[in-house]
Amino acid sequence: MMDTLSIARDLSEAGVDWKQAQAHAAVIAHAVEQQHGNVATKEFVRSELNALRGKLSSEISTVRGELSSEISTVEARLLRWMVGLIFTAISIVIAAQILIP
Repeated sequence: MMDTLSIARDLSEAGVDWKQAQAHAAVIAHAVEQQHGNVATKEFVRSELNALRGKLSSEISTVRGELSSEISTVEARLLRWMVGLIFTAISIVIAAQILIP
């Protein structure tokens, strides 16, 4: 919202009659509102950004938890495969030593 009193004072100090200064200020405020009536204030933008930061932080935490769970599952699978491959390799070496005199 525009400070029409300040505009009127500035106009009056510049030599415009007080009533005319008030009328000019009102017209200017009306014109600005018509052109930019939906302009966001700093406070609105800050509050929206803070809300988005909160949502983003929550989403990031959720994704981190899901990724951690997935990584644990993949690690367990890899460990099973590695143990199985090691036992298979050992079995092949033992079998080769037994079969090849």
